[in-house]
Amino acid sequence: MAAKDDSDALASTPLVPKKSGNSLMPIIAVVVLVPALCYAVMDFVIIPKIKTSLGAPAAPAKADAHGAKKKSDSHAAKSGGHGAVDAPAEGVAPFGNIVVNLPGSNNSRFLKATFSVKSEDPNIAAIIKENLPALRDAAITTISSQTINSQDISSGRDLIRKSLVSQFNRILGGEVIDTIYFDEFVVQ
Repeated sequence: MAAKDDSDALASTPLVPKKSGNSLMPIIAVVVLVPALCYAVMDFVIIPKIKTSLGAPAAPAKADAHGAKKKSDSHAAKSGGHGAVDAPAEGVAPFGNIVVNLPGSNNSRFLKATFSVKSEDPNIAAIIKENLPALRDAAITTISSQTINSQDISSGRDLIRKSLVSQFNRILGGEVIDTIYFDEFVVQ
C-alpha cells in the first residue's frame, strides 16, 4: 500500500521542469554579440562607404620593403594629393565659414557654408581682408534670408551664389568677384 501512496503523491504534485544553467546563454550571447556586431558593421562597412562618398583620400602611402615610396606616391605628395590644397590659387581667396539659422524653422535648422571667392584680380585675398566685416555681413544676410524649402531644390545653391556675387560686387564697387566656389554647404 505504501507504493500506492507514493504514486498518488507523485501524481498530485505538478511537474516542474528542472532549471538548467543554459537558460542564460542566449541572453549572454545577445549582450556580447550585438555590440560587437554593431561595431564591426560601422567600422568595416558604413564608415568606409561614407568616406568614399565624401571623397576622402585613400589610405596613406605604404613604403616598399626598402622604405622607398612608389613613384606615383611621391607625385601625389608633391601636388598635395587628390582633393588637397596647399595654397589657394592666384585669384582665389578663401572666405571662411558662415553659419546661419534658417527662417521658418523655429531656429532648429541651420545652414553652414564655407566658400572661396574667385576674381581676375590677383590681389583678391587682400581686397577680401580689407572689406571682410562688410562682406561677412552681406554673406550672413544673404544666406540667412534663404528658407529651408529653397534649399530642397538643386538650384538653391546657385541662387545663393549669384546673390553673394552681386552683393559682394556692390560692396566692392565694381565687377571684382567672378564667382564663388562652395567648399562646404550643409543644411542641418
